[in-house]
Amino acid sequence: MKILFVGGTGNISASCTREALSQGIEVHHLNRGMTASPFGDRVTVHRADIKDRNSVKEALRGQRFDVVVDWLVMTKEALEADIQMFQGITSQYVFISSASVYHKPPRYNLITESTLAYNPYWPMSQRKTECEQRLREAFTQDGFPMTIVRPSHTYSDGWFPSTFGKGFTVPQRMLDGKEVIVHGDGTSLWTLTHSDDFARGFVGLLGNPAAIGETFHITTDEVVTWNQVHDDMAAALGVTPKIVHIPSEVINRFFPDTGVGLIGDRQYSLVFDNTKIKRFVPGFQCKIPFHEGMRRSVAWWQAHPEIPRVEQKIESDIESMLEKWSALK
Repeated sequence: MKILFVGGTGNISASCTREALSQGIEVHHLNRGMTASPFGDRVTVHRADIKDRNSVKEALRGQRFDVVVDWLVMTKEALEADIQMFQGITSQYVFISSASVYHKPPRYNLITESTLAYNPYWPMSQRKTECEQRLREAFTQDGFPMTIVRPSHTYSDGWFPSTFGKGFTVPQRMLDGKEVIVHGDGTSLWTLTHSDDFARGFVGLLGNPAAIGETFHITTDEVVTWNQVHDDMAAALGVTPKIVHIPSEVINRFFPDTGVGLIGDRQYSLVFDNTKIKRFVPGFQCKIPFHEGMRRSVAWWQAHPEIPRVEQKIESDIESMLEKWSALK
């Protein structure tokens, strides 16, 4: 099987590349070459900017792929260009949507792929929903061989999912004995999937004719609270966290760039039914519990001492939010 990833070196796509290679799949990447490929000559790289469609056509001239996955599409306009470009040169086009498209607030305690896609709070989710609608139209009217995949909160080694950011700023605050912020009261339920686990389910859909025209989310079955997220992070660091709980609405008032993801997604309890992906990919099972993922992330940072640990904007935002919250109480 021959597959093309538009992108291929990101948080999720790098794990999917490794998984595909481990299964003997021929992998091609299309990207600008701004990031050195960690895969060497195991992956064929086509240099082009996906926004420059003429350069893409030239880079892919004479190529045909069993599967094309565009990890970068965020708008209906970009999707339309993909449909025009890849119709006829691939047997399956995979669109990366988002599990944040599901109805907010949640209507039911367990989310399936048939749960209504309606998120009135987060523009990113609304754009993904528009793309999904266009793809279904292309499939039913023109036979465009699409598959929709909705990742939920997916992290990789080196990530520390938190209310503020995903890098080492929050863990460093824990190590320094500083307070860290958890939105709400920290008891809402959340699903965090390691990218290596996601990849096992995802690659099982590639080249699978039964997946054409279908929509899937791929998540772990493990469910944690946001308090547990930060407790597991602290345990991996060998410290005890000093948690300050602040309502999502308050964070959104002062820091809307952070707050939109809370109001539009993370403030709610979200639990996913993975029956469908398990039916289409027999044997799929997530193997990395979150506490193990945090140990892996700590090890990743220990192996990369050259990377700055603190993002100054996130650090200043946290300090500012703590001050504002103290004044409001």
